[in-house]
Amino acid sequence: MSNIIAGVAVVIATVGRRNIVKETIDSLATRTTLPEVVIVVGVSVEDLPEISPSWPFPVIVKQSPIKSSATQRNVGIKNLPDNIHTVCFLDDDMEVHDNYFLEVESSMRAKEIAGFSSIVLVNGNIERNKAREILDRYMIDPNLPGFGFMRDKWPGFYGCAMTVRRSLLEIEKFDENLPLYAIGEDAEMGFRLSRHGFVGGSGRSPVVHLAAKSGRISEVGVGYAQVINILYFANKGIGYPKSKAYWESLVKLPLVNLVCLLVPKLEKRRNIDRRGRVIGNLYALRDVVIGKIDPMRLLKIIKN
Repeated sequence: MSNIIAGVAVVIATVGRRNIVKETIDSLATRTTLPEVVIVVGVSVEDLPEISPSWPFPVIVKQSPIKSSATQRNVGIKNLPDNIHTVCFLDDDMEVHDNYFLEVESSMRAKEIAGFSSIVLVNGNIERNKAREILDRYMIDPNLPGFGFMRDKWPGFYGCAMTVRRSLLEIEKFDENLPLYAIGEDAEMGFRLSRHGFVGGSGRSPVVHLAAKSGRISEVGVGYAQVINILYFANKGIGYPKSKAYWESLVKLPLVNLVCLLVPKLEKRRNIDRRGRVIGNLYALRDVVIGKIDPMRLLKIIKN
């Protein structure tokens, strides 16, 4: 019999993937443990799923004033019921373990924890049915702690499935200066939250990210945000690793995009428009040279 985990909410930001987000909510509704409420934030009415009377939890649908996962997540936060103490931010194409919501609630009982990312068993190139099979077979080790540091990412989040203490979301909002492609918002939020408590990962709340490719996307916009967003975070003075950010954004990432464009046989991700990303990288590098590291400038490049 399904059980509602009191005080736990899900917030999903979505654009142009109405059917996918509905499938995700349908799947959440079949889990043994359930959230108390799900909030879905789109940009237009066409983004939002029709409410199903069969869903065992209330689903609130809202519209964001702009396309930006950061802004959309903040809209979700503003619409949380007063009794919610734990917020699970999920991408719109996720599958979660049967006891996911029980495990995240249990992990957050330790008051010193600000938030954590879930363990991602598979990330992309997988069908929903196969993802469910993997999760349904997965046995959570009873000796595994509910929280641990992600030393390769510390203290950043991986945003497809991250859980945050609601009280801290009154202090730290997602940065809304990130229009269209809020790349890096998850890691940057993790750095800010780490000033209030521990931030890391949990192996007890496994998920599978379908990484479904649909909806409109501008690879030029992605390429621009890949560079400018990270440099913007590094310059905020919140502990984001500045030297690493500058190396990866100004050198490593643009070179990877350029090499994959020039030598197609090295391309492992066939669904990426490397030409668009290189163009976006070049726009960003131009803005860096003229001293304008401002993510909002993307709106002048991408008319959306």
